[in-house]
Amino acid sequence: MPATAVTVTNLDHKTAIVKPTPVACDNVNGNRAINGGTLILELTSSAGGTVTVSFPASVAVDGQAPASIVYTLTGAQTKVVGGFPVAYYGSEVTFTASASTITVIAYQV
Repeated sequence: MPATAVTVTNLDHKTAIVKPTPVACDNVNGNRAINGGTLILELTSSAGGTVTVSFPASVAVDGQAPASIVYTLTGAQTKVVGGFPVAYYGSEVTFTASASTITVIAYQV
């Protein structure tokens, strides 16, 4: 099955927002979020785990696909990651959590 889409909340300097409700990551099919180059992912874990961000298959250096980026969450922890250049990650960022107990909120500036 295709990766499960995550709603991306747009941020700007004129309008304050109420923080969106986190959604559980799909640890089977992975997730995807629209990326305009300013995507921010807020990853929260209650028991630890990892989130792996993959490069699209079309990105290659000397015929080699770049290694995925793995973020490790230890115990109850929140990490915020972002700045996924469209030239490298494409217009969608795909990521997979090791457990469905990891939640995500996606923002775009």
